Amino acid sequence: MLKVSSVGAALLFLSASGALGQEMCGQEPIGPQIPKPAEIAQMTPAAADSAKHAAFNDIRQWQGALKSYRDCLDATVATDKRKISEAQRGDKPDNDKIGKLNQEIASTNHDYDQSTNDEELVVNSWNALSVAYCGRTDVDKSTCPKRE
Repeated sequence: MLKVSSVGAALLFLSASGALGQEMCGQEPIGPQIPKPAEIAQMTPAAADSAKHAAFNDIRQWQGALKSYRDCLDATVATDKRKISEAQRGDKPDNDKIGKLNQEIASTNHDYDQSTNDEELVVNSWNALSVAYCGRTDVDKSTCPKRE
């Protein structure tokens, strides 16, 4: 019985790793949690300053990971395009392979677009936090945009 379970587990692992291998770049990095404007308004000045600074650092770190993720997506598309070019050579193009590669490119482009949408949401959240922070009268406004 143990042998049957071990074989089943090995087969399950192999099939799962095959699916994982298809997604070379992994999952998009998870975006940072940014305090809401109402939360910033309720904090002490020191806590609000600390939360703003921590959010800024978290965003910078996340954007670095996001850049690496997008670079991987770009490289994946470039590789797939080269493979399509190779599959089109000769007298008989491999239309099945070309179709699968085109689907992978479309999926990768969708992932890239999703990461851009997610980054826009994070930037909008950061802007809302910054506006809430800078709208307070009891905080250090040296990091706030100058109003003319």
